[in-house]
Amino acid sequence: MNTIKRIGTSPLIIFGAAFITRLASATYILSRYTTPQLLFTGNEPSHIAAALVSGLGFSSPYAGAPAAPTAQQPPLYPSILASVFKVFGIYTSESAWTAVVINVLAGAVTAVVLYYAGRLHFGETVGILAAWLWVLPWMFRFNSFSVSLTSSYLAALGISILLLWIPKTLEGDWEWFVLGIYSGLLVLLQPALLPIALVYGAWLASSRASSRHRLIAFAGLLLLMAPWIVRNYVTFGRFIPIRDNFGLELWVGNRPGMQGTVDYSGDFPDHDPSTYARLGELPFMDAKFSQAMEFIAGNPEGFLGRVGQRAVEFWYLPYFVPSIVVAIFGWLGAVLVLWNDRKQWVWLVMLVVFPAVYWVTHNFPTYRHPIEPVVILLASYCVGEILSRRNQSSSKEKVQVLASSDSLLK
Repeated sequence: MNTIKRIGTSPLIIFGAAFITRLASATYILSRYTTPQLLFTGNEPSHIAAALVSGLGFSSPYAGAPAAPTAQQPPLYPSILASVFKVFGIYTSESAWTAVVINVLAGAVTAVVLYYAGRLHFGETVGILAAWLWVLPWMFRFNSFSVSLTSSYLAALGISILLLWIPKTLEGDWEWFVLGIYSGLLVLLQPALLPIALVYGAWLASSRASSRHRLIAFAGLLLLMAPWIVRNYVTFGRFIPIRDNFGLELWVGNRPGMQGTVDYSGDFPDHDPSTYARLGELPFMDAKFSQAMEFIAGNPEGFLGRVGQRAVEFWYLPYFVPSIVVAIFGWLGAVLVLWNDRKQWVWLVMLVVFPAVYWVTHNFPTYRHPIEPVVILLASYCVGEILSRRNQSSSKEKVQVLASSDSLLK
């Protein structure tokens, strides 16, 4: 038993197992279903990275559109891909494989971080369960891997590391400032992590942080984001804190003639960039926002129906039974944590706030991946609680049997 436990808790073994399962899955998918270069198709970060390496600056998120400055993506991940392109070439097979390996490495490190985060918050059993649940390749399927050149896998690693911050480690001004800086990095990698950073930071601050510490953390966040905000204002003459594509995303999920809860047909720039090229990025995004708002205002009941459908849909995409089961156990775990300790409200709130923007816009299989470490931690906590209570019940039954036997002997 001790040997099994040593193996199950070894960071090196956890990392190696997660790396092998993901690399094997990636190799299988790339050899059977697609080719490395096809990963760049319809991938906005890679198009921006190609423009950066070509000397066109941070521009050109959509293929077929003329080169022009963009704020369609936050800057961090396109910059990472640009570094890859600079070494291995633009849109080459070698660059695709390098980007995939970066994602595989991020997933492997996440498994180790989950072990420590689970042990820190909920105990070693939960840490072990979470790490090995993450090791399994069930999340690395084709319908999510096909856009693995997004920041989803690095974002999942980022949120896992964030969970290692606990109130007792935030003693002085410097620690709070570093937390703010790190939160800014997360937001510039994946803007959907902003509500997570704010909620988790508020929870950390709720124990013993002073107003001064909160301001210092917020200052760190703003300081990290300031260069990007200034760049956007200088380039577009408008305050754009992170990215400018909300109008387009809202339109994709709320527009006349659409089918289902999301519809990319029409002049969505990846398919038809002509309108985007004619109007320019900001006027195009503004026009899509106006069209979406008119459609919503004209049929609010339909909008609320889509919001409700997407709220459920977020948790069962990509229609794969294990991901649905983990989501259910994750929600149960969040409720159990809150039931056992009212101060642990942060876990349930994170599950609510993260997907909120996707309720009003649209869902995609990879959108859930950044929050997956939290879901898996909570699912592991739920399983741990079930096993613990089952063992307690079994122990009580044994005690009762022994007591009955003693009474009969007397």
